Amino acid sequence: MLCRMHLAPFASSSLATRLGTVRTLWPHAETIFSELQQEMEKARQFMSSFEQLLSSHGPITAEQTPGSSAAPAQGSGNGFSVCQDVKSFAPEQLSVKVVGRKVVLVGQKETQSTDEKGSFSYKYEVLKREWDVPEEVDADALSCSLSGEGQLRIEAPRLALPAAAERSVPIQVSPAAPQLGAAKDGA
Repeated sequence: MLCRMHLAPFASSSLATRLGTVRTLWPHAETIFSELQQEMEKARQFMSSFEQLLSSHGPITAEQTPGSSAAPAQGSGNGFSVCQDVKSFAPEQLSVKVVGRKVVLVGQKETQSTDEKGSFSYKYEVLKREWDVPEEVDADALSCSLSGEGQLRIEAPRLALPAAAERSVPIQVSPAAPQLGAAKDGA
């Protein structure tokens, strides 16, 4: 971009009188910055409206993708429960595993087709979801059920802790620590 300092020698030459005003091909800095400020303001407005939307609907605890929905994981009260829409997958295309304190759902599907013109298409779909199982839930007792509407429900009960029997706890008495004042007097 040319600045006025570079145009000063040109403006004093005889060529300047023949050509007239010189314009650069670069846009003016003010134009660029005003457009940038407008875009930033639009982004701020979008973010504030998005924050308002999130605050009105509460926290989102499960991932959602187009074509699938998941109910949030429930870790309190009766145990762990989650529901995932798996309509596009057959039961044999789904697997549920417990890995440590995580529940992992994987769905895999392949479709191949050839049309009347001889064109071949191949589609591979993968659905993968993970949920953390709370410490107070029995992950070994996890169960899954698939409804006719294509909803997979994964559940695990709370750990059944045995009731603690009543017992007396003995109080241990430690020897008294020597006091600093008494140690100096005896020396």
